[in-house]
Amino acid sequence: MAGKSDRACSAYEVLKWEIVTGQRKPGAVFDEKAFAEQIGVSRTPVREAVIRLTREGLLDVIPRRGTFVSGISMEDIRQIYEMRTMLEPQIVGIAARKADRKELEDWQHYFEQAMENGTGGEPPSALPDPDAAFHLFLAESTGNHFIREQMEALMTQTQRIRYLSNKWKEKRLSSSMEEHLEMIRAMLDGDEEAAAEAVSRHLKNSEEGYRMMVASGYLSDIRVF
Repeated sequence: MAGKSDRACSAYEVLKWEIVTGQRKPGAVFDEKAFAEQIGVSRTPVREAVIRLTREGLLDVIPRRGTFVSGISMEDIRQIYEMRTMLEPQIVGIAARKADRKELEDWQHYFEQAMENGTGGEPPSALPDPDAAFHLFLAESTGNHFIREQMEALMTQTQRIRYLSNKWKEKRLSSSMEEHLEMIRAMLDGDEEAAAEAVSRHLKNSEEGYRMMVASGYLSDIRVF
């Protein structure tokens, strides 16, 4: 029989995944009782999950009104990418020195196959989102758990935006994969400066892509302001 901590963890993971993948849209009301019944647990682990996800910025608890999935604005996107642009050029530079070369080559093969066939098959990670998995691999390669924790939080928010955009339009998806390959090639060559420039370019293009989608109305779940 699952213990209390197991049930709480399960409630947290299920709810977080539903929010991140857009199954629960920004601004949607969250019903604790209905969710508890959905996954077959008591209200206690659900309340614990709500507390954690509120701290992580995925839920908003408004007194006398209820609990809501947090909204996303273009300003949120700007701030997320501002922070990533501050961190990731440094991360990729460290990773160029410290990352496992075989794992880098596995990622290179994955993105090359994805470019050629439209899918890279199984990514070299247990995480279901290859983009997030790759950036977290780079953070993990630094050997700094504070960097890893910061990147996990940033990638959670980035995943939400990407899933709401239906994993990008085809043209942007192809460009994004090529940008990842540019990073990897530079890292395998030991060129930290080129790797940092590649990740900066990737982040700039990603933010601009979202900005264009929001402006065109394609990302209707994201507020302009």
